[in-house]
Amino acid sequence: MICSDWEGPWVTADHAYEVTKRGIPNGDRLFAGISEYDDYLAYVRKKEGYEPGDTLALTAPFLIAHNIDNKLLIDVAKDNANFIKGSLEAIKILGQLGYAMRIISTSYCQYVHYTTDLAGIPVRNTKCTYFPINKYSKVIKDKDKKFVKEKVKDIINLPRLGISASTTVEDLPSEALESIKKLDNFFWKELPETSYRHIFEEVKPIGGHRKFKALLEVLKEEGKELCESETIGDSITDWVMLKETKDAGGLSVSFNGNDYAVKNANTAVISDNCMVTPIVIDLFRKSGTEGVEKVASSWNYKTLKEAVQSGRISSSLFERFLEFTGGNADNFPEVVWITKDNLEATIKKSKEVRKRVRGVAIGSLG
Repeated sequence: MICSDWEGPWVTADHAYEVTKRGIPNGDRLFAGISEYDDYLAYVRKKEGYEPGDTLALTAPFLIAHNIDNKLLIDVAKDNANFIKGSLEAIKILGQLGYAMRIISTSYCQYVHYTTDLAGIPVRNTKCTYFPINKYSKVIKDKDKKFVKEKVKDIINLPRLGISASTTVEDLPSEALESIKKLDNFFWKELPETSYRHIFEEVKPIGGHRKFKALLEVLKEEGKELCESETIGDSITDWVMLKETKDAGGLSVSFNGNDYAVKNANTAVISDNCMVTPIVIDLFRKSGTEGVEKVASSWNYKTLKEAVQSGRISSSLFERFLEFTGGNADNFPEVVWITKDNLEATIKKSKEVRKRVRGVAIGSLG
């Protein structure tokens, strides 16, 4: 059962980032700062009740304050329906092979529903973050909107936190701690005293443990166990479902992932082309994680060809794969079975390709 994130493994955009960038002056800097704070709350402090990806809840008050509406969210979705090379073909092939796929995305539903429809994936096969922005905008007081708008300049001028998957509280310099103190005060003391307070109670982004819960719901609906899941992700919002799938013996794939994803997966796909994804999934279906480990540990054309000849990869699927790569070593996707010995090198290479495929700004987000 393929249970995949959407932004990163199949499309290049980060919809919430793009909306914030377009709708708010200096919105790109605002979103980057809030995203880093999200990484801190979820992965360093481990704030109770907070999940990776709750950036989309923290950003919501600013979108509402700047009178962004549902139309803009949909317009941005249309303008940024940018698929990674080979993704539409790969999704079609997986369907032809009978491999059911479910999308579990932290992104707002406005983007997920529009773009998955283009890929032929029904809305019923998606789970995403519900955000009825027009409804919320009607109940927020004007004075509270003004208060939030005035906070943008303060937040974008705060020193950056420098958070990664290995950061601890002890690693943080005094400047970062001061930034965190100011952000804590704004989000958890000042905002709850305004008409925005119900936003945090109702907007629950599908990330972290919520994303893993959604994965379990999907598997239960299909009568599958976690060890049968091919779970695909690329960022901090995916780390829980990647880790749990790996621990259960399933296929846990980081697709051009950052350090959060790579550290919690058993397989890393590093590629600008999604046609490699069906190869890895087909290999897992036919020979389990042992088969993936064997091929990925010595990944090259020769090893793949041997897997095809032994029936562990569909020959027709391999031929379609070669149509996209041409068997060219310079254009050959990389698949790595992640070990302690190759972890850091894999993270470095994965993040480099991540930035090349998705762009430096989006690729640098947690």
